[in-house]
Amino acid sequence: MPDAPLPNGGAPATTSLSSAPTPRSSTPWTGPASNADQDLPSDVAKVATAFTLAFVQHDARAGGDRSFATAGVRAAKFASGELAKALPQERPGQAAPWAALRAEQAVTTAEITSVVVPDGAPPPTATSALVRVAYTLTTTPVAGAPRKERDHLALRLEPTPDGWRVTALPWS
Repeated sequence: MPDAPLPNGGAPATTSLSSAPTPRSSTPWTGPASNADQDLPSDVAKVATAFTLAFVQHDARAGGDRSFATAGVRAAKFASGELAKALPQERPGQAAPWAALRAEQAVTTAEITSVVVPDGAPPPTATSALVRVAYTLTTTPVAGAPRKERDHLALRLEPTPDGWRVTALPWS
């Protein structure tokens, strides 16, 4: 898929990585970004977008992802520290939702709708950035109609020798 810039000039607006549900945010995102006027550095927006797509997209078909942890392995490439170590781990609470997705042989894709500084968060600095990535998640089972839902992830990013990396999922 071709990459299109976000309204703030940052990361791709739509990208689809063939991959599998993830731990959800504690509250669904229900409205437009109100901090859209606060520009994020493009490298921060790109990493936040890439992490989110790797983390929330899944392929539960035969030969696809083995579990939600497969998405954690993909997302860990955009993370650092304790988060990078924790993302690939299997979690018992994910077994039942993964089994349901596998039973449907579903593919879950995401379309990024915004990458912004969350309401009330400080603007990005040279040492950290708080980012809210909003997206529309589409779950397409082998049989039946696709399901769409809107959600978001809150991310904390910090610079590393390899560039900006996600270090925490605050409020998730």
